[in-house]
Parts: sequence; C-alpha cells; structure tokens
Amino acid sequence: MFTWIIPFVAILGLLIFVHELGHFIAAKRSGIIVEKFSLGFPPNIFSKKIGETEYCIGIIPLGGFVKMKGDIPDFANDDTQPSGEPGEFLSAPIWKRAAVISAGPVMNFLTAIFLFIIWIWAWGDPVYRPNTTEIGAVMPDTPAASAGLRDGDEIIAIDGRFFRDFNELVGYTKTKPDQDLVIKYSRNGHSNLLTLRTLKIKFTDSLGVTRAEGRIGIEPVYDFFPTSLGEGIKGGFQGAFFVSGVTLDFLWKLVTRQESIKKLGGPVMIADQAGKALKRGLPYLVNLAAFLSINLAILNILPIPVLDGGHLVFLTVEAIRRRPIPFKKRLFWQQVGMGLLLLLMVFVTYNDIARLLTGGH
Repeated sequence: MFTWIIPFVAILGLLIFVHELGHFIAAKRSGIIVEKFSLGFPPNIFSKKIGETEYCIGIIPLGGFVKMKGDIPDFANDDTQPSGEPGEFLSAPIWKRAAVISAGPVMNFLTAIFLFIIWIWAWGDPVYRPNTTEIGAVMPDTPAASAGLRDGDEIIAIDGRFFRDFNELVGYTKTKPDQDLVIKYSRNGHSNLLTLRTLKIKFTDSLGVTRAEGRIGIEPVYDFFPTSLGEGIKGGFQGAFFVSGVTLDFLWKLVTRQESIKKLGGPVMIADQAGKALKRGLPYLVNLAAFLSINLAILNILPIPVLDGGHLVFLTVEAIRRRPIPFKKRLFWQQVGMGLLLLLMVFVTYNDIARLLTGGH
C-alpha cells in the first residue's frame, strides 16, 4: 500500500531540486543575490538561513522557487525601475537574466543525460528478451490497459495464432489496424480470453506513402547487458535527444490536433508510474526520472507566462523595446498563464483518476 509515495517524492524532489539549483548557480555566478532557495511550497517544514540565503523545504512537493534580490518590483508603482543596487536581479544585463532563467531547464536536460548514462553504463543496454511473449509493461491509456492486461501476463495466442517471441507478436498486431483481436493469455498459471480493438497509427514510410499499423500498447521484457563507459555516454546523449524529439513531436501533434489532450498525464499518473517502475527495478525508475526530467525541461521553455519560457519572452520584448515591460502588465499575463496552468492541472488530474478508475493504467 502506498508503494508509490517514496519513488514519487524521490523523483519529483530530484527534478525540482536540480531545476532550482540551475537558477541558483546561474544567479550566484552572475553576481545576483539569492534571498531564498525553496524546495517545495509553504508552509515550510524546514528553514535555515546561511549567509545571505534562506534555505527552505516546503510541505507541498509540487514545485520550488529561487527568490532573488529585486526580482519583484513595487506593486504600487507601475513604473518601478531597478534601483541599481549590487546583486539586484532587475539591475543585471538582459543576457545575464536570460542565462539565469534558462539555467533551470538546461539543468534538467543535463540531468536527464547523466541519468541515461548511468542507466546504460551501470545496468547495460536494454535488449528485449528472446523466445518469450511475456508482457514487460502495459502503456497507459491504450487498448491493452483498458482490456485489463497487466505487466507479467504472457500472451499465448492472438486470433488462434501462436508466436515464438514478442517480435513476431508485434509484427502480427501491426497488420491489424483498428480491428478486433481475440487474445489468449496466461496469468498466475491460469489461461484467460479477452477481445480488444487495436489502435490505428498512421505514418509515412521512406517512399512518402501514408500507411497504417495496429498497436495495442504493450512492451516486452527487457534484459540488460554490460556496456563500457564510452557506450554509456554515447547512449546517454542519444537517449536524451530521442526522448526530446518524441516529446516535441507529441506537443506539435497536440497543437495540430493529431493527438488527443486526454493522453496528457499529471502528478497522479507520475505517482502510479513511479510505483510500477520501482516494482520492476531500479533501472526502470532511473529511466522514468530521465524521461520526466526532459519533459520538465521542455515544459518550462514553452512561451507561457509564469514559466521560464514566458519570462524569456518578456526579456526578448524588453530587448526590442529597450525598456522593461511595466510590471502590472507582466503580472496580468502571468496571472493568465497561471490560470491556464491550473485549468490544465485540473484536467490532467481528472484524466489520471479516470484512467485509474477504468483500469486504463
């Protein structure tokens, strides 16, 4: 019970910490005074001032922040200008402020590369296990998840056909886009039958021809084989850039309405996946942390007010206008951005709970 709590808090805490650490280090290197470094949001369960900075741990683990000197001007004065005092954020050149803001997402991306390197070097390059049709993982919000298939189930036959390994099984399902499949599987020594309808995945082949393949949303069991440090470093960079590409492609498809917003997940789904990853083993937990670290980096550079990307947009406008955007106008757009993020959080949380209640997890 509650096997997700420790891995969820550990992953989220790590990703938030390295993100805020990026802002913190960049600010210090830029000569900007950091007044507060908080992991989590208040009320605080820990607070200690060391030098000019107060270090805090908040009870709400869904974020964190770095408070720098002079980063919030006078609320009462729309035309507040930087005082020019040493160490003040708004008095720093635009390029330094941009570097401080960008450092959080950059730190998350570098953390993902490091985790992928550790994953591949310490445990080896994952290769799917031959001569078995055992399910290693069931993907969220897929036909397999909705039909009730679970990690560890072994596929005996599909439509009366038997398969030597997972590769043959996947090859058959690819030929059945948007079609019903009758699946016989084994769980805990007992055979069961179920029927599910495959997804229809469209793609363009190397000749430019649009085709469709079937998917049910399962992955094989992977075995890990030792690699050298050099292979680990290479694989770490390749893994980080691959996940970045997949994430950006998914976001583009969301914008162009090729993907459903219902596929988005939030904290509940992360907690569920963290618990499952821990059950499968530490390598899977490290892999999940790397994946989420890249997602956090990309999310934060989106041009949405209140996110790092939104602040970079403000700085770009300031550079073009050669004067800061009035604080009240920035505050308005940040409130709009915060409202949109809160609505999105409510929506993805609803999605997560609906998945859990309907078995789509």
